[in-house]
Amino acid sequence: MIEAVAYVDECAITGKSTPVMREVGSDTKPSVTAGTTVVSDWLLIRVTADPGHSFLDRVIRLVEGARRQKTPNEIALTALLSMLTLIFVIVVSAMAPVAAYLEAPINVADLIALLVALIRVRRRTCASARQRRG
Repeated sequence: MIEAVAYVDECAITGKSTPVMREVGSDTKPSVTAGTTVVSDWLLIRVTADPGHSFLDRVIRLVEGARRQKTPNEIALTALLSMLTLIFVIVVSAMAPVAAYLEAPINVADLIALLVALIRVRRRTCASARQRRG
């Protein structure tokens, strides 16, 4: 800042709801951040950041590059659901040959309904896990 006596609203950057007094020669750092709003008075500033290297550009790069890692519980749940799905598919697939061998009547529509129920439960479980992760 070259010359300044102003209240600046920095809530977009810091989250504070009250404006902050900015003036040259004060105890606080004599600078303002891009994305803040002058609430009262005036500022004469010199931009010192190169294009693409400002505070907001760094924040945007950090947010875009952030990836949340799965917790150990989520990894264990995924492995458990995968194993149970595999077992369920094998059991349902084996029901028709076993029923034919035992000469027990079994309807193919019932087997399809079991597989559809499995897909529905898996999809609901995965969707709720994604919602919890945010």
